[in-house]
Amino acid sequence: MKQNPFDTPKASHFTADEILDLYVDAAGDNEEVVNRLLEPASKTPLRLLGGKGSGKTHLLRYCSHSVRKRKQGGDLVAAIKNDGYIGLYVDSGAVNAQKFFGKRLDREQWQGIFGYYFEMWLVHHFLVVLEQISEQSQEEPLLNIEMFLAGVRSSFDVDVSNEFDSLEGLRDFLTGLRKDVDYRSNNAALRNTFDDLEIRFSPGKLIFGTAKAFRDACPEIGDATICYMIDEAENFSELQQTFLNWLIRYREGLVTFRVGARLYGIHTNETMNNGEPIKRGSEYDDVHLDDFLRELGEADYRNFSAKLIAKRLNQAGIACSDERERKLSNEFESIDAASDYSKECLKILQATDNSNRERPYFKKFRSTLSNRTNIDDSSIDEIIGSLHCAGSPLVEKASVLLFYRKAQRDAEDAKTLAREISESAKAYVSGDKTKGRQHINVLAYYKSDLLAQLYREARQPVAYCGFDTIVTLSQGIPRNLLMLLKHIYRRSLFAAEQPFEDGKISKQSQTDGVKDAAQWFWEDAQPEQNAASVRLSVEAIARLFRTVRYSAKPSVPGLSTFSIREGELSENAKKTLRTAENWSYLVHIPHSGSDKNSEERRYKYQLVPILAPKWDVSYTIRDTIELDDEFANALFDEDQKHKLGPLFKKRTDPMLESGIFKVDLEQEKLL
Repeated sequence: MKQNPFDTPKASHFTADEILDLYVDAAGDNEEVVNRLLEPASKTPLRLLGGKGSGKTHLLRYCSHSVRKRKQGGDLVAAIKNDGYIGLYVDSGAVNAQKFFGKRLDREQWQGIFGYYFEMWLVHHFLVVLEQISEQSQEEPLLNIEMFLAGVRSSFDVDVSNEFDSLEGLRDFLTGLRKDVDYRSNNAALRNTFDDLEIRFSPGKLIFGTAKAFRDACPEIGDATICYMIDEAENFSELQQTFLNWLIRYREGLVTFRVGARLYGIHTNETMNNGEPIKRGSEYDDVHLDDFLRELGEADYRNFSAKLIAKRLNQAGIACSDERERKLSNEFESIDAASDYSKECLKILQATDNSNRERPYFKKFRSTLSNRTNIDDSSIDEIIGSLHCAGSPLVEKASVLLFYRKAQRDAEDAKTLAREISESAKAYVSGDKTKGRQHINVLAYYKSDLLAQLYREARQPVAYCGFDTIVTLSQGIPRNLLMLLKHIYRRSLFAAEQPFEDGKISKQSQTDGVKDAAQWFWEDAQPEQNAASVRLSVEAIARLFRTVRYSAKPSVPGLSTFSIREGELSENAKKTLRTAENWSYLVHIPHSGSDKNSEERRYKYQLVPILAPKWDVSYTIRDTIELDDEFANALFDEDQKHKLGPLFKKRTDPMLESGIFKVDLEQEKLL
């Protein structure tokens, strides 16, 4: 088997060289997004929030000293001078923070112990950089080591003058202190081993003191910002995050922080010792990476995706020139949209037409008229005959939809309606925009839904293919794009194709790969709390979208979004909704509108596009279904789930064949 170019999508698995080689800037300039989003030379702390796979780790690591050094040909000092900052990437997972919890110690004890340990862990990363600076400038030393060490010693609350006399010795000393804490915390459940632990410096003194000592002892580059980039902060408990928040609030001098976390990863804004919470805007800034990527223009995100793919192909030894990168859509088989997808539709119906069987939508339409109206069989034949447009199956389906909208039960009225629809269809096909207005309107809005219906009616998988489709399905999450391509590539090889080397990747391989990726996302995104309720809610939303899409008379075209009044949700419903958003099942659409009746603000959410193929629903944002308060609470509040069935039926029945003429009968009774 060939190497899959899209394997190992996690940036935490990359070497520094791979981070540099595979980095793609969404704005097209290698420094533009770094400067615009992270501003690593700025002293203002920042939280970089994003969903899983949004690129937080890659962006943070791109700013790390090891990558910046490689960007400057191995010259760390030149990198610091050029950038104006020293990027210290810190993987929170390596701290093993879960050991600082419980074991018969109270909250205040663990808070002090963790802060003590974590501060030494941060400074360890800084010392590694200083050793590299010292090694690089041996002939003309930039760093006055004696002055630096003297400054560091003054950061301690006890005399440490005999503990270290070199950078390596200082690092070994701090490592020994951390190992002592490691040993004690690991054994705390068995015996109380912290009674004689000495905390040798006050909170913040070491991290801010080493920065000040560096500035004094290294004047040539000492003014560089020391930027601690702490990734995956969701690994820290609420208690542990209070220490990090304290550092952000009371930061000093050249030190600043960039904290990477998933959308659900910030547990608190509180600081140590029940201090005031940190304030966004004045003490730190927030950046939502997902939002930034989703707000890129369609062309910019497409170009970003193409560059990402090209770099992966080149890394795997598959040459992808700039010219080929611009034409990546040629590598994927797509559906010809000309003439309302007539070529694809006729291919779907080929077996039916060749055997002279009635097309499935007309067969279903015949059954509905026969079972739910008073129209006789010969009149049904005449009605269906009027709606025939053999060369344009979607025009035929649009005609059936137009008929359902008026739902005539009387034979003569139904035949008259069918003839009117037939005239509109003929005018539409001939290009008469005035007389064919009915079909123009239906196909402008419902074309993709009618095509999806046709796939399902013909018992064929709904196709998800084409480069633009794959890019849209990833919607702002680079890892989703890579996982889609990983599964597509695997499926293509399995089908004996040669993806990106000879011929196009088939529609079938793309569809199969997309479905695999959707299932991967569904299984991979597992909330730690409230998981069952969240997943049931998301499935219910998807089922609503699917029911509408495949109904005889869909009320909303291209349905992938819903809107609600959040102010009317129960607390349980709000919690479920927030969890679904934080785990990227749902995407909040900003700038939502107001309720049509009350003018109260409505909030719009989209089912994350990569999940759309799991339920064969739309992945594009077109129109929105408004959910009333009772329905919304039944969807998201586990205690109100018992109401969902009847409310769901009430909402969708008028769109189904079984409900269209039932509604008409009820109206007749009222008359």
